[in-house]
Amino acid sequence: MATMTPADSSHRLTDLGVEFHATSDNDVPDHLLALALEEGERHPRGEVAVDPPAAGQEFEDFGAWHVNDGNEAHFLRSGTGQVQFVDDDGVITVDVEAGDVMIIRGAEHRFRALTPAVWVLHFAGPEGADLVATQTGRQDNPWD
Repeated sequence: MATMTPADSSHRLTDLGVEFHATSDNDVPDHLLALALEEGERHPRGEVAVDPPAAGQEFEDFGAWHVNDGNEAHFLRSGTGQVQFVDDDGVITVDVEAGDVMIIRGAEHRFRALTPAVWVLHFAGPEGADLVATQTGRQDNPWD
């Protein structure tokens, strides 16, 4: 199950439109998909394998602060990692593991794999759409 720091992270994540859930299913359960995605958007869009970043590359790709262009609901099929979000009070770190479901509604975030990880992706948009990430330009700060 996802663990969060600092202690007040849960309500801060809620304010950002972010939720974490755990499941023993092999993908995001439909009742969780319904929290963020319209009926025609709930199918898996693909899987992405992410390896831990090499030294000096921890702020590239998924490790760069970014926002995606629509709601997301992803399932961590295997591996472990950290997702960070930012609000006016600072950085929120969430340690994730296989079986975690992450729902994001427009929040600025970044991810780094701690072990090889596979995400099953679900996101808003028409059939065939890509998940478009826009880097925010936020200054890189060390990972916790």
